[in-house]
Amino acid sequence: MAFGDFLFGIRDRIVQRSLISKEKLDAAFARRELDRRLQDLGERYYTLARQGVASVPDDLRSLLAEVDALAAQLQSLREQLRRLEEETAHAGS
Repeated sequence: MAFGDFLFGIRDRIVQRSLISKEKLDAAFARRELDRRLQDLGERYYTLARQGVASVPDDLRSLLAEVDALAAQLQSLREQLRRLEEETAHAGS
């Protein structure tokens, strides 16, 4: 094997690895965008379902109930945090 052939082989492998890396990066960006769109879709559907505008299929009712419970828990935690921050601010005055 000639040295030139060896260099061409290395170059071809580098190009191939670069293409693979680019495809992986493109796939990661596409997955991230898909995740964003699915989250947006879910949030919009949830809002419509809570407003009674969108019907909820039976197989999604338990998931909707779980989301409701988590949303209520988050709201409660935020209120508790707000109260603690207010108490701390008043205690420092």
